[in-house]
Amino acid sequence: MRLHPSGKFLHPAAWNPLGRPIGLLIGSALISLLLIGTGHAESPGDAKLGKVIYVKNCVACHGQRGDGLGSRSSLPNFTDAKAMAAKTDQELFDKISTGGKGTGMPAWNTILTEQDRRHVLAYIRTFSNP
Repeated sequence: MRLHPSGKFLHPAAWNPLGRPIGLLIGSALISLLLIGTGHAESPGDAKLGKVIYVKNCVACHGQRGDGLGSRSSLPNFTDAKAMAAKTDQELFDKISTGGKGTGMPAWNTILTEQDRRHVLAYIRTFSNP
């Protein structure tokens, strides 16, 4: 218990001017900081930034328009709306991150940051959504 300067005991709600347990406020703040600090408070990709990364790293194989008609014409066609709708963002992100075993596509998780890979994902989604 805490004492008021007058010597009277204070009710716990009076310890905090907001009337809420301090632990709840501190706990909420810590959880928010942890989520932001560990990257779990993910932000979606930015297609404009993704285009810059795509042009630099992906266009040679996947083509300028994402139609898979780069140096390897058997690659996925990102302009095929039906095929792209069948793929979740997580599936595409995982493929970008870990590469394609036996396809020649590298694992970009060792080259690009997680956020850069999200930017690329956002950009390749634009090919099937004119």
